[in-house]
This record gives sequence, C-alpha cells and structure tokens, in this order.
Amino acid sequence: MVTVARAQAHALEALVAAMVLLASVTFALQVTAVTPLTASTSSQHIENQQAAVADGVLTAAAETDALKRTVLFTHPENGSFYGIDARGYYVDGGPPTAFGAMLNESFLDRGIAFNVYLHYLRDREVRRTTRLVYMGEPSDHAVSRTRLVTLTDDDTLTEPGTSPGGDPRAVETPKTLESVDAAADESYFVQDGSAGSLYGVVDVEVVVWRM
Repeated sequence: MVTVARAQAHALEALVAAMVLLASVTFALQVTAVTPLTASTSSQHIENQQAAVADGVLTAAAETDALKRTVLFTHPENGSFYGIDARGYYVDGGPPTAFGAMLNESFLDRGIAFNVYLHYLRDREVRRTTRLVYMGEPSDHAVSRTRLVTLTDDDTLTEPGTSPGGDPRAVETPKTLESVDAAADESYFVQDGSAGSLYGVVDVEVVVWRM
C-alpha cells in the first residue's frame, strides 16, 4: 500500500519530470528555429531536435525513478511486461507507466515514432536485447540515445497502478529481484549477474524518427 509520504514523493517526481521534459522540449524547439536552411541542414536540425528531446526524456525518467520502475514492470510468473502485445512488446506507444507517458507526449503526439530496446547480459557474458516498444523499422534519419539502469537485489518488481492524478504508472510490489530469483516458479528477464548486492545493468535505448 502506498503511504502518504510515498504518494507525495511520487507527485514530486512527476513535477520534476515535467519540468525537465519541458526544458528539453523548449531547448529542442529553439534549436530548430533557424532559417533559411538547405534540405540536408534542415534534416540535421530535426535530428538534433529529436536527440535533445530523447535525452531530456531519459534524464527526467532516470532522475524520478520512472525509468527503473518501467524496467521492473513485469509479471513474476513469466517475466513478461504487463499489457504487452501478443508479439511480446508494446506496438502502439509507450508502456502504461510514467516513462511511457513521457515518450508518448514527447514523440507520439507529435508524429514521431519510437522504439525502445533493453540491452543486458545473459550468463554474465552474452549480450541480449529485449524489445520494450517496437513501432516499426527506423528510417535512415533515426537518432538513438541510451541510459543505463542499475538493478540491485532489493529492487522490487512493479505492476500497473495510477498516480495521485489518476494517470497510469508502475507501482511497487512486495517481490524483490532476489526473492524472484530464488523462487522456482518465478522469473525476471534479466539474470542475477553478481554474487554481491548488484543484480545487473540494463542499457535502455530509445530510437526515434519522423513517421
């Protein structure tokens, strides 16, 4: 159950995320307000805009823990993400989390497609990739930005919930990565890669392009 203090913390997280996101969008729009431009220069400015916004979204999501809560947004029974398409990933936009809302507001609502990939190690040496969001094959002018998410044994899985304002978000469950790893009938898509408290590292990649 979310306590009053935690609810206030979540509200503050949302406020911080909104401020960072607004700043990144404002900066990106200013970057593209240059005329006249050749076609190639104009394309480069659009790519710079998209890259700046992607950086802003990832920064805001990381600083408010929205990014980590999305990486942990999985069923303990099978390790799959909540509400995914039958193909195993989200196809119409971001996941029903605060990070997904940031992606939709920053890109999808502006006619910009995006994919989100999660890169991590299996068996401590094999690099694997899981599609979190896949909206199609990126164009030749797509841009990519990444952010590392560090997971520890005491991080908890999250599940669908709502923010104080009623928006979809990922809320914590009692299940830690350590307890899921120890259970015979539960799983997580990332394996425990350390004997210590570090569980693993996930590299979140956002690829964006104009539809």
